[in-house]
Order: sequence, then C-alpha cells, then structure tokens
Amino acid sequence: MPVKPILIAAAVSGLAFYALGRYGHDTVSREPAPAMIQPALAQGPQRPPQALAEVAPAPVEPGQSGAPNRPATTQPTPPKVDEAALRYFAAQGDTRRYEAELARLRALYPEWKPPTDLTSQGQAGDPELERMWRLFAEGKYGEVRAAIAQRGSADPNWRAPADLAAQLDTTEARQRLVNASNARQWEQVIRLGTETPAMLTCASVDALWRVAEAFIQTGKPERARDAYAYVLTNCANPAERTGTMQKALATLPENLVEVLLSQEQQNEFASIRDEIARRHIGKAADDQTQKATPAEIQRIEALANAASTPDDAILLGFYTLHHDEPAKAAAWFQTALARNGGAKAAEGAVLALGETRKYQEAETLGAQWLEAGPANRKAYLDAITALLTQEPPPRLDRAVIERIVKAVGQDKYAAGAGALGWYAYNAGQIGPAGTWFETALSWDRGNEPAAYGLALVRERLRDRVGLRTLVAEWGSRSQRIAEVLNPRRARAAPTAEQQRKTRQTPAAESADRRPTPIVRAGRDEPIARDAASAPEPARRSDAPRATGGNCGGGGSGAAALQRGWCLLNLKRPVAAAQAFEAARRDGNAQVSSDAAAGLAYAKMQQGLTTEATVAASAANLPPARRKELSTLLLAEQFYAQYDAKDFNGALITLSQRRRLAPETTDLMLMRGWSYYNLGRYGDASHIFETLYKVNKSPEALSGLTAIRDVTKLNAQ
Repeated sequence: MPVKPILIAAAVSGLAFYALGRYGHDTVSREPAPAMIQPALAQGPQRPPQALAEVAPAPVEPGQSGAPNRPATTQPTPPKVDEAALRYFAAQGDTRRYEAELARLRALYPEWKPPTDLTSQGQAGDPELERMWRLFAEGKYGEVRAAIAQRGSADPNWRAPADLAAQLDTTEARQRLVNASNARQWEQVIRLGTETPAMLTCASVDALWRVAEAFIQTGKPERARDAYAYVLTNCANPAERTGTMQKALATLPENLVEVLLSQEQQNEFASIRDEIARRHIGKAADDQTQKATPAEIQRIEALANAASTPDDAILLGFYTLHHDEPAKAAAWFQTALARNGGAKAAEGAVLALGETRKYQEAETLGAQWLEAGPANRKAYLDAITALLTQEPPPRLDRAVIERIVKAVGQDKYAAGAGALGWYAYNAGQIGPAGTWFETALSWDRGNEPAAYGLALVRERLRDRVGLRTLVAEWGSRSQRIAEVLNPRRARAAPTAEQQRKTRQTPAAESADRRPTPIVRAGRDEPIARDAASAPEPARRSDAPRATGGNCGGGGSGAAALQRGWCLLNLKRPVAAAQAFEAARRDGNAQVSSDAAAGLAYAKMQQGLTTEATVAASAANLPPARRKELSTLLLAEQFYAQYDAKDFNGALITLSQRRRLAPETTDLMLMRGWSYYNLGRYGDASHIFETLYKVNKSPEALSGLTAIRDVTKLNAQ
C-alpha cells in the first residue's frame, strides 16, 4: 500500500527537530550526525526538508513480512514528476531556487532525469499551475491560496500538487515565526518551530537562527548550541556558516562556542578567533588580575600592525598600560593617534606618558583634548598634578601655568590646587603657596596634604595664630600637622636608607604621598649673649591702630603709607603691598622711600624674596635700617634656596648675611643641615657639636645622630 510522501516528510522532519532541540541532549559537534541527518549529508546540504523524508525507509505495512526471502514485487510504474516549479525558476533565472528544486526532485525521484529543454512545457505542461508557482515565487501567498481554491471549485477532481501545498504551508509558518521573533514572543517561536520542523533546514538558516535566539532568551543555551551546530554540520554557504558563529559568539557561553569552533573548515572562522582574542585582551585590560595568553596578544599585534584603523592599537595600549608596560603602551597610543584614534587614544597616551614620567609631554598633549570628555580632563589633571609636585620643581612657561590654573579652576580640582601650592612652595613663593593650599581646602575640607602645606606656609611666615588654629583643627587627624608646633619634633634630614627609599618613590605620586619638606627649626635664638635676633619688620610709630580690622582710608600718599603698615601688622601682606605701591606713586620722596621699605617687608611676608630685594633697592634708608633690611632679606633668600635644595647657594647666602650680623641658632642649625645634604659630614658635625655644647639643643643632637647613622651605613 503506497504511503503519501507528505505524511512521511512531516514524520521524519518532526523527528529531526526533536533531536535538534531535545532537553537531555548530547554534544552535537563531536559526534556523528543523527540518523535523520545522515541521509541529508549524502544528498547535499541545500536539499529541502521533503528530500529528508523521501530518503527515509518506508514503514512496513501490517501483515507484510520483513524477511529476506519475501517474494519480489513487480517494478512500480515511474511516478509522474511535477516539473512546473523547476521550469518556472529556470525561466526566471532564479538560480538558488532552481538548484534547491532540482536537488529536491532528484532526492524524491532517483531515476528521474531533468529535461534538457526547460523552456518548453514538456509532457506535464499546466499553465494554471505555473501561474500558481509564479505567484508563490513573488511572495503572493494569499493569491496562491485563492487560485488553488478557485481551481478546486471549478474542477472537484483536481488537487494541488503536494509539493506546492507543503511549500506554501512551510513558507506561511516561516512568516509567522519571523513575526513572533520580531515581537520577542519566544515561546511562540519555539512552538512554531516544533509544529513545522520542515522549515528548519539550510534553505532557511534565518529561521534556525531565530529559534536559537528563542532558546537563548528562554534560558536554554545548550539547545541554541544544537541549532547552530545543525547549520555547521549540514549547510555549506560560507556567509551563513560565519554568520552562525558570529551569533553564537554574541549569545553563548564561551565553552559552548569552543565546541562549535571545532567544526571549522579551512580556517573559515579566523575572524571569530580574532574577536575572541580581542575579548580576552579587553577583559584583562580592565582587570589587572587577568592576563591574555601570548598567542592572543601576538594575534592582535599582527592585526594591529597590518591595519590602518586605530581600534586594535588602542586595545593593546590599555592592556600594556595596565600590565606595567607604559613605554609600550605609549607607542601603541601614538600609533592609534596617527590613525585618527580620537579622544580615547589621546586619553591613553596622556596616561602612558605620565606613567613614563614624561609629564610635560603629557600636559602638552592632554591640553589639546581637554574638551573631548570627562575621561580626557581627568587624565590631564592627573598629569599636571604629577608635573607640579616634582622635586625640584620644573621650569614651566607662563602660558603652561595659566593653562593649568584655568583647568584646575574650572573643575575645582582640589588635588590640582594642592599641587599648585607645592609647586609655589618648592619654588620659594610662600605667599602664593598658602593661597593655593587654602583654595584646595575650600574645595575639599578633608584634603590633608593641602592642610599640611598650609601649616608649613604659616610656620614660614611666622603666623603663629593661624598655625595654632590649623593644628587645633587637624591635630587629631594628622600626626605630621600636629608635630609642626612641637619644638622637639624630628627636623633632621632623612637617613641614607630613607633617602634611598624616597628616590625610589615615583615623582608622579600625589601630594599626600610626597616626601615631607625639611623646614627650619624653632625660633631664632642667639648663640652668645651679644648676638642679635632676627629683626622684625619695622613698625612706624605713626601707623594707625586697626579697629575691627579697619586700617582707615584716605587717598594721599601719607595715608596710603600708614594704611600699608597697619595691614602689614595684621598679617595681610597682599593688601599691604597694594597700599605701599599707592604710597610710592602718590607720596613725596620721603613717603616713597618709606613705602619702598614697607613693600619689601610685605613681599617677604608673601615669600617673594626676589621682589622684596628689588623693592628694598628703591628705598632711601638710613645705613642702620638698610643693614637691618638686608640682613632679613638674606635670611629669607637662604630659606628659599634651602627649600629648593640649592645647598651650595644657600651656604653662600649665609656667608653674605654673616658679614652683616651674627648667625642665629636657627640659621646655624640650617647651615649644619646644608653641609649634611652636601655630604660634608665633618663640617656638619662641627656645627652640631658646637650648638649642642652651647645650649644642649635637641635639634643639634638629632643632627649628630643622623650623621652617625649615615656614616655607619656607608662603612658597612
């Protein structure tokens, strides 16, 4: 009894989909194809699902015997082959559909030979049926249904060819599956695939991809892997095979992707392996605990060197930057910039230049990309913070300083303001340093490095009231700030071992980790009874007393002079300097001379030693007072040179001052430390021993201890 082909096709195709999407599945790619797929492989990868059904053995009818000695049956009559679709696709030049139909007919009818003349109607010409196939090829499925119904009404004995009906059912089911997939109705997609497995073949790889996506979205990645594996096992189209792997890489866990990669043919998945390597390097660039394999790095390096685009160079730049290869990272970022890598390449280049301590190059490059985005601004600000906190401070052009100040002010970047404070402090500009430290604290009240810098500034300016206020606020939170007021605190230079560690500390460290500057000890005390202490700024007896912080007004030169002395006594050197400048412009010769002297004192309070010297030279003072002012200026110049680590210059300045006045305890102690820092331990020891014999100075004892430690260490 003959069995209708369409029933066999549905049964076998349903069995195929069950094997493809079963829950308790086995790994597909490393095993032989299931039984329902093997015949398909024998006939070619592009055969429609009906061909899968026809090559399966027909079931045995009830009552028949399956024994080998069964009597031979008569040869059946060759079936009538419907060639209408084949002829139509050939006439339309639709090669893909023609090849698929030809493979289907050969699988259904092994003894059939395709006609040599496909332009004629042949022995089975049917214009009406050909019109139906044409409508089908044009996607007018509703019109095909109407044409079938109309012909069936006109001829009750006519039936649409099983092939046309089956293909029409499959195509309409595929449309419903696409609509459900676009609507993200994943369970509906799986149901349609289960009910119409005939559409899940190489003729419609898109349907297989959509079913795989539905499995992913419903938490069944292994079943999605099976769908992708079916394509790689049965389908030969290169674009579809690569597309399948791209979808698998985007959706499946990596271990399942590796299983699918094993079905590669002739290095067809090289781009997929490239993308996997990029993924691993990208993860390791973000997480320093991870590392890419040498093979992966070598693979992407080869691609980056051969490319004209910046992406791989940027990827390698961040990977090497975060794995302690900043020089190599800088080279990759420069390559990316040359290929128009944009803001990301510039950000990486600034960071890499900072890591290699090329801070000025980092500042120059970063300034060009300041407006590119927050990441670029952050890289620039970090670079200038490291640039400004170097010791000794670098010489920067005025334009660079102005650019840095503008960026720090726009972002209210406390660390940058603190760095500007340290830059000014290390350059001997004590007043501006204090202003920047105060600015940093106004932006970040918890900025301990700025508070410490401000404490040192107030000590240098002998602002005891301001210093005590600061220590009262910070003393419980910062040991080093609390120690600033301690007369017995360790003021000694670091031991040789400590200096070695300091040199190993990167200069790019933020201000809160920079080495503590060595500051001068205590108040000035004479060594001998007849030694003079450091002179205080001269106070004019006619200077007005401040009332509620008000130093009076008046536009005359004399009034401005009195106002300047008043402001100077209130520790307001900037305002005092402005008043003295007004007095120099508007007063007579005597007022102008006195104002020049006042201006020198105001500049000294700000730490501007050079400007103070210039102002003093313009003052017409009596010899005694000029000597007093010169002595004070030389002392301030010494401190600036010492803080800048110009120890030879500091000793020369001290010698000049000693010709004008005896050396105070403070300055003599600092002379000893200058010798120490120059390695002249014998001279330093002589100074410290003299001081210790005179007044048992604990600071002198600290110096002797430091010398003993370093000489003992050198002897080992």
